[in-house]
Amino acid sequence: MKYNSHLFNLKVQKIEQTCLFELCWGQGQSLTQQVNYPTNLTLLYQEWRQAYLCFYQSKHMRGRTVGGGVVKLTVDWHAEVVKAETKLMFEFHRWLRGVELYEIRATIAQISQKLVKENPGVTEAVKVFLTCAPIELDRFPWEAWEIGTEFASAGAIQIIRAPINIKADTETPQKKQHQRRARILAILGDDTGLNFQADKEAVQSLLRIAEVEFVGWQPLQTATEVIQQISEAIACEQGWDVLFFAGHSNESEMTGGELGIAPGISISINEIAPQLSAAKKRGLQVAIFNSCSGLNIADSLIDLGFSQVVVMREPIHNRVAQEFLVRFLQGLAKHLDVYESVMQARQFLRMEKSHTYPSSYLVPSLFCHPGATLFRIPPFRRWKQRLRQSLPTYIEAIALAASLTLSVLSPVQEVLLDTRMVAQSVYRKVTAQIPSAQAPPVALIEIDAESIYRAGLPNSQLHPMNRSYIGKLIDSTRKLNASVVGLDFTFDTPQKDPPSGDRDLGTAVRRAVDANMWLIFGAILEPNREIGTNEAIGINKWNWTLQGYTNSYDYLVEMPDPQQDCRQACPIAYLMSLVQTANPEMKELPKPQTNRVTNLRAQLLDVIQQKHPEKGNLAALLQLRSPLGLQPLVDFSLPPDRVYTKIPAWKLLENPDINKFPFISKQVLLIATGNDERLGIAAGQPDRSPASPATAYWTHQDWLTGGEFLAYMTQHFLTRHLVIPIPDIWMIGVAAIISKITALLLYEKSDFSSKQRRQIIAGSLGIVLIYSIVGLQIYISAAVLVPWFLPSAVFLAYVLPATRKKHHV
Repeated sequence: MKYNSHLFNLKVQKIEQTCLFELCWGQGQSLTQQVNYPTNLTLLYQEWRQAYLCFYQSKHMRGRTVGGGVVKLTVDWHAEVVKAETKLMFEFHRWLRGVELYEIRATIAQISQKLVKENPGVTEAVKVFLTCAPIELDRFPWEAWEIGTEFASAGAIQIIRAPINIKADTETPQKKQHQRRARILAILGDDTGLNFQADKEAVQSLLRIAEVEFVGWQPLQTATEVIQQISEAIACEQGWDVLFFAGHSNESEMTGGELGIAPGISISINEIAPQLSAAKKRGLQVAIFNSCSGLNIADSLIDLGFSQVVVMREPIHNRVAQEFLVRFLQGLAKHLDVYESVMQARQFLRMEKSHTYPSSYLVPSLFCHPGATLFRIPPFRRWKQRLRQSLPTYIEAIALAASLTLSVLSPVQEVLLDTRMVAQSVYRKVTAQIPSAQAPPVALIEIDAESIYRAGLPNSQLHPMNRSYIGKLIDSTRKLNASVVGLDFTFDTPQKDPPSGDRDLGTAVRRAVDANMWLIFGAILEPNREIGTNEAIGINKWNWTLQGYTNSYDYLVEMPDPQQDCRQACPIAYLMSLVQTANPEMKELPKPQTNRVTNLRAQLLDVIQQKHPEKGNLAALLQLRSPLGLQPLVDFSLPPDRVYTKIPAWKLLENPDINKFPFISKQVLLIATGNDERLGIAAGQPDRSPASPATAYWTHQDWLTGGEFLAYMTQHFLTRHLVIPIPDIWMIGVAAIISKITALLLYEKSDFSSKQRRQIIAGSLGIVLIYSIVGLQIYISAAVLVPWFLPSAVFLAYVLPATRKKHHV
């Protein structure tokens, strides 16, 4: 024979001044113990009840009448009810913790511990079905009895009440009832002195997982009409899972409890017993009475065969009833069972509302048929219908497929990015959100056509660039007290024309280094290493100069690889910014001197890593990362003159006066070639690319040199301005979800009139316009590029067709 060893029946009977505790479980096991009933326990309960009623006042109770005498306004009833509760609970617990009941407590705790050991990871609890007689014992807060605490039991022990007399058996609902959504009947009774709005809203919160129907008294209805309406609703052929009642109620042992269903009209449980029995056979399992004094009601309904009934044992304040109901229904909405939902609500009243509503947590109780399974609202999902609704329509599928395809085509992305940068530039100008006109952090020394002409350099000395000329530029920057100078050149082979080029450049480099100038030479990044200046030529040594690679992709900021050590390969723009930022913040930095014997870049990075300040510009620069692997964009929406100061090389050479270049000592200097087609990587390969439309918007120039591109990246590092592009495919996905939800809402409406259709179309276009403006501002304020065109196209493709006529999906 199958049995549940973790189900207990505990019967407590009071005969004169003795209480008989009888515990039964398993296959006929039982324990019996007689305990003296504390004579002062009844008195303490009465004192607590009097203080409880006086504090809450009868006009706020969900009951007809409340006993009590004249209330003195000078009494602090809050303090009195707290004090009375403390005394009552102390005496109640002292009685239950007595040595006479030790064996009963230990037996329950041992089974709980055994259940945990035998079923690790399973949360099944020991259930104690408590039956009390007479009703005097039922009034005590047995739910507060913590049986397993003295034995350190890890398992849960649930105390659930049961009536002393149960004639009807509980029935398992038919299978078909589990195949539909849970159905709830809410009866709103007499609202005299009450407000059921919160109750109604709480019940309506279950609409997403259950069907809810309200019934109750309406003005001008007669008593007969009200009773008939409620009776017919209870006995509905479709059946119910949950019955809810809000209103006034009272105990009545002869009639099974009374419910106030309208002003001056009450109905007893016995009067509607036939309808309740019919409802029970059709699946009604749970009754919730959010009203006063429900002990008789619970006994009557369990006796009729109801599996679970939630009641308030005492008169309940209207606000407490509503607070309890909200939390209880929240538990049901999360698919907790009835016991868990009641305990969640009681715990909320105890922990969160104990000061506002003292002792309120002691009042709710759950009565169960011992053979019943605790009810919970089962998850019900019409997954086939929802899946069909969520699938894109023909037009939506075309729009989605086209947008996703375009989002991965590089030429399309370049066009969209160019267009967006132009729009961003115009928006900056119109809204006056252009950086201030103070000196930019970068100075670009550009060897342009005019400089070549003034220096009289023949074409034979342009590939590679005349190194004596570069040495003169370095000397000029030294005279202007420049501290960080980058060279966008690679000196990997000796120069033959002029023969003194390498020697002149090497001399200039040594003079600059001995003046504590940081020189960063350009290099080319190969798969495994940087290829830069050859030390054997005699221009420099890596013990006193630095090197960084100049490779980069159009529109993308070259970031240090987080997976590799920057000691092996480092972008020149980042390295220049790192030195420029660290110089004023760290006294511990190594000095670039020609007598050094250790690698300067390695020592520089070691010192910065070990001793950099926790706050400041350097710390912020070191923390720059590409979030989610998204490489930042070069922000061409910034005007070039706010990014770098362009200085022709000839001006620097002819008059290296610090008064003419007052900010150069505070700027990062980058020496690079201009856009003359004779200059660049090699003959016929100028170091330039077509200027972005955004750059052309600001300067009307046709080309963007490699030096200008490096200047942009350097400025971004120095100002920590990294624009993160959100991939189009991400926003297309988000747009598809939002658009589908919007379209489904439109599909549910009736056919739209022409005026309504125009309003929806105008509203949709307005949303797209607002989205574009918000995206433009987010770009400036948060340095995030949110795609606009393709997500907007998807939104319109989803929403606009939904306005044509009603669709059935």
